Amino acid sequence: MLNKSLIPQKMKAHIFLFLILSSFTANAATTILEDDWDTTNGLGTGNNAAKTSSIADPTGSGRGNVGSVNIGDPAGTSPWGELRAPWPGSIDLPAGAIAGTDTFVMQADIYIPNDTTFDTADGPDRFNMIIRWNGINQQNNNKKWNWDSLAADTWHTLSLTGTIRETDANGDPTISIVPILSFYDKTNNAVPGVAAYIDNVSISVTTSAIPEPSVGVLGILGSLLFLRRRRR
Repeated sequence: MLNKSLIPQKMKAHIFLFLILSSFTANAATTILEDDWDTTNGLGTGNNAAKTSSIADPTGSGRGNVGSVNIGDPAGTSPWGELRAPWPGSIDLPAGAIAGTDTFVMQADIYIPNDTTFDTADGPDRFNMIIRWNGINQQNNNKKWNWDSLAADTWHTLSLTGTIRETDANGDPTISIVPILSFYDKTNNAVPGVAAYIDNVSISVTTSAIPEPSVGVLGILGSLLFLRRRRR
């Protein structure tokens, strides 16, 4: 026969377990870079490309401010126009991220206006997402989109996902990344002006290591121990 006196205690145990798991879930992903041109400002300027100061969204999407990318700088000497984290462009992995086990998500919204300054007739011109491990330009994670494959006058949410490399190309443990948003103009002939608009850039990584208990969880644990002692 079921002992009804055990039900409240079991319910408390289930609630306590749920709160602990909720605490772990809340620490399961950490954002290490973001830029929405409204409230966050995580990107710097790479070579031969720049985001403008925040401008009101000209696309009518109602998303607030966006960044405008110009790869037609006359001083540019490379077909690679890049946006990356502020100098030196490197971001340390957060505490608790386990290289070789945990994963990353790099994401950005891209809008290519119909009058983009890219001349794709001599392409393929591309947009690329790149992650360099410990800043080394070998064994990168990357994803490429041909410029013409992205419909004009439409916002596209693009992403690169994968597992954090356990070691870099030199065999050293991975402790940092260099994220790159690359606009590749094959023949380096884009004219000055707007090549694309960009918004909602973010990079997050999962953290598998068990986090320190939160203050709330410690408080709940203390309360349950106190109640248990009183019941005795």
